[in-house]
Amino acid sequence: MNENSLPEMQSAPLPDLGSHWELFEKLSAQCQPKMSFLEDAFQDPQAWTEQARRYFLDSLHYSPPPCPPDPEVVERVDLGTHIRERVLISTTPNIRVPVYVLLPKNLSQPAPALVALHDHGGFYFWGKEKLVHIPPEHPALVRFKTKNYGNLSLADELAKRGYVVIVSDMLHWGERAMYLDADPERIKHRDMPAITEDDIQQFHDRSWAHEELMGRTALTCGVTWPGLIIWDDLRVADYLASRPEVDASRIGCFGLSVGSTRAVFLGALSPHVRASVAVCWMASYPPMARNHVRYGIGYTKLVPGLYGNLDWPDLAGLHWPGHLMTINGLKDPLYPLEAARTATEKAKRIFEKMGSPENYEAVYFDGPHEFNIEMQEKAFAWLEEKLT
Repeated sequence: MNENSLPEMQSAPLPDLGSHWELFEKLSAQCQPKMSFLEDAFQDPQAWTEQARRYFLDSLHYSPPPCPPDPEVVERVDLGTHIRERVLISTTPNIRVPVYVLLPKNLSQPAPALVALHDHGGFYFWGKEKLVHIPPEHPALVRFKTKNYGNLSLADELAKRGYVVIVSDMLHWGERAMYLDADPERIKHRDMPAITEDDIQQFHDRSWAHEELMGRTALTCGVTWPGLIIWDDLRVADYLASRPEVDASRIGCFGLSVGSTRAVFLGALSPHVRASVAVCWMASYPPMARNHVRYGIGYTKLVPGLYGNLDWPDLAGLHWPGHLMTINGLKDPLYPLEAARTATEKAKRIFEKMGSPENYEAVYFDGPHEFNIEMQEKAFAWLEEKLT
């Protein structure tokens, strides 16, 4: 569905902040990103992207010293069509991140590659396993994949198509989730046969309840949670590009929801990423302030001060000279249609001003917050076009 055929936007409910909204409405109205490429002061895409990326990185308040990935392959499984490696890599001198690398078998030359970025979903016990099939799968995970991904493990599906695929756990999910001393051993050791439905629900409830504390603690320590997330994803992409099986000139990324946020961040900042697909998260922030912050904009997305200078569609522009596809659901409750329409129209104008309108495509599907099979086929056909 193209933008010209979108349905009319509905009137908003009462503001979440009640009488406080009068103040924030005025602040929201004043939010005119001063560093947008659409401003008259900016005419040279190369100069603008360099300046805007520096500002973006500075806004993260997180710049750990570089370090080699020092990869350790701890498991290697032959799955017939492809090999699955479980690898530990260093993203900073203090952080080791578990990743899965899926390698098509019988490669005759370096292959195109994808960074697959898992979602949020209020579903924390699994991260990378949302996109990689690791049997035996817990019934709760099977239901989640059915609802959000058409019951497919997308990393495996793409490895079967000839891509090298890497998937990591984002901080607070999967193996990098928050575990407590009082947790039973079956939780600490992720003993799937022994873990109950109640275990999973309680784990998700407490992880959701601690997100604010995560964000506040990061700020207390002088960093931002998005900075931690972005740095890990950048280093994961660096490691992927270094693999001998990978054609480093043909790397893309994709993700749903918070995975979409990560795809926008990664495509905007990584020199390796040539094409990104951001699913169900391209929305301008000012129209969301009234009613869509509570569930739509969490601490994983908030970069202090950034959005007074660069709104979300301005970050889309930072993909230049690479390519970006955004996919939005018309029935997605996490953002109003106004926010999605405003963002995609602005991103389109940015790429047009850059002289590269063909580098951006906005797609709308008549559905909720999901990455269904129809959306997948659209996204993966586009990635194949851009990466082969």
